[in-house]
Amino acid sequence: MEIKPILAAHYTISYRIPGISGSWGRWQFLPGKKPAEGHHQPDHILANGEHDIASVYMPVIGPYDSGDPDLCEYHILLAKSVGCDAFLVDWHGHQTGGVTEKDAQQLETLLRMAEKLEFAVGLCFNDGCCFPEYQPQVANREQAIALASEGIRHIKNQYMSSPAYLRINGRPVLTIRNCGKAGRDWHWPFFTRPEWDRIVNGPSDILLIQNYQMQRDGIDFTQWDSVYPWVSIYFSDYDTDETFWENSHHAQGKNQYQFTSGLVNAGYDDRAAGISQDRTPRVFSRRQGEKYSATWEDNLHNGAQFIQIGTWNNHAEGTGIEPVKEIVLHKNAAVPGWGYRELITTREYAVRFTKKKLWPLPSLFLPERLYRLRKSGAPAGRGDRIRLYLLEGDITGSTLGLEHAGV
Repeated sequence: MEIKPILAAHYTISYRIPGISGSWGRWQFLPGKKPAEGHHQPDHILANGEHDIASVYMPVIGPYDSGDPDLCEYHILLAKSVGCDAFLVDWHGHQTGGVTEKDAQQLETLLRMAEKLEFAVGLCFNDGCCFPEYQPQVANREQAIALASEGIRHIKNQYMSSPAYLRINGRPVLTIRNCGKAGRDWHWPFFTRPEWDRIVNGPSDILLIQNYQMQRDGIDFTQWDSVYPWVSIYFSDYDTDETFWENSHHAQGKNQYQFTSGLVNAGYDDRAAGISQDRTPRVFSRRQGEKYSATWEDNLHNGAQFIQIGTWNNHAEGTGIEPVKEIVLHKNAAVPGWGYRELITTREYAVRFTKKKLWPLPSLFLPERLYRLRKSGAPAGRGDRIRLYLLEGDITGSTLGLEHAGV
């Protein structure tokens, strides 16, 4: 399949602030952990004047709420300014209750904003949402498959019907993330390709992109529309995985395999959140930005046509590229933030990858100022006009409007 180069970013929701959602969500602890098990208290202000959040880094705009339309606007405008086409959001089912009900509301807000701003949103289906970890009543693979089929029907009706849903050559994209090994015990949360054919009820227009991890075996690349590497392949000082690329190139043009997928990663550092987990925290240095550039070069060298950024804003795992403050947030993780460095790098490589003409470089810093204007209580119309200037590439008009507003 011939496709235009597509750059997407794996996007994390579940961030909350009390003024909007009544809690701190991911800023306090990782999903799946009870608040009492989290060691961070965002209501507490650290000696450096920052909130105590479950992250090594602090976003330049501070803690935010994923369900805030102003936040969605800010992130999408930032992404567009660096050449990103879409966000890919983890989907953990629609019947798991609790936190995921709020996640669904946040996802809806993001999707509605994407429709306004001519951006795309896709989903990353977590196989685990159909197995006992999320669904204790599930007792066999048949029940898991039935639950997944119901989930796909919900996704089609609720999300894929949107004009903003990510499509490649007209086909809605569904990336997949799972654990365990293909074809093993029933309770391992990994649907095989024959099971997926049953889940989507035979031939489907959905484009399925499976995930690859180094510890994984049993994946036949040729059974999927494409396979992408997960962040875990960069859990070392290496910036490539030769086995992944060999499998991808071997599968190219065979059976269902449509195109080569890749993933770029800036680093990993979960020390701030990892303390509440039952394992030793993991740290893989950003090497002052060199790791991110090296993974980009690796993807371009190997001909990736669909590249994911892993990630846009997973602050708990320290993999994001969202702008963060250039400070040391926690003493136990004494690494200063990178500011806008990773976004500037993204912009440089996106031009090489997508060949798109982007807004002038100064536009990169305007979405933050617009977000602050929104939060200042200024009339919505003023911010809307500035957004329109920005979308039209009128940087002078955007800048003058912001300066006139005093931000």
